[in-house]
Amino acid sequence: MKAVLKRPAVFLVFSLLFMAPSLPARAEILAAAASLQPALEKALPQFNREHGANLRGVYGASGNLVRQIENGAPFGLFLSADEKWARYAREKGLLDGDPLPFVKMPLVLWRMGSDAPSLGLPGSDGLRVAIANPETAPFGRMAKEYLQEKGFFEKIEKSGRLILGGDVLKTALAAQSGGADMAILPLSVALRLEGGKWTELDTPPQVLFGGLVKGKKTAHLEAFWAFLRSPGAEPVMKEFGFIPVDR
Repeated sequence: MKAVLKRPAVFLVFSLLFMAPSLPARAEILAAAASLQPALEKALPQFNREHGANLRGVYGASGNLVRQIENGAPFGLFLSADEKWARYAREKGLLDGDPLPFVKMPLVLWRMGSDAPSLGLPGSDGLRVAIANPETAPFGRMAKEYLQEKGFFEKIEKSGRLILGGDVLKTALAAQSGGADMAILPLSVALRLEGGKWTELDTPPQVLFGGLVKGKKTAHLEAFWAFLRSPGAEPVMKEFGFIPVDR
């Protein structure tokens, strides 16, 4: 009697195995500066379709992303908003080779309203200025240096009008929601904000660097990194305000 009962059980197990839907491929993760999120949210799905890949992005301040890589986060490609944090990752032995430049990004002053802000606006009394945290976000450091160069920073900071965001996306949210009167942002982020206008700062654009993470890179991530540095990536990157680097 027991032998008779085993056969249906075995048949049921095999039936369930063949009926079970295939599990999705494990995601291959890249870590990218928050300024890249608008462009990569368009580029990654297209790349995945064309290559049968499952690449996913994690976004944030470059300094915070490096710390996560140091702590073992499974990121196979690191895209930094500046050379400093990319070089730091290389010096710590985290990158497979020297970091390479791949795009440039202008910085802008953004404000809610129908009129583009003047570049002297941050010096106005009573207006709050949002920038990303200069300690971890390269565009925040660039914004701070710009304000210092123009003689605005100390006045803004001492009067309590400086609003710090964790990264450029949080900084943009602060200005759009009324938590600040204006924000200094990368153009890629300003372009996706509704209800406001921007003016490009009179300062050179920031150069972004990247590199594959040692021990975490995959063939698909290598291919995507090569794509980002190729002319084929220029249309989608230009759509979000990025400028090609000299090759």
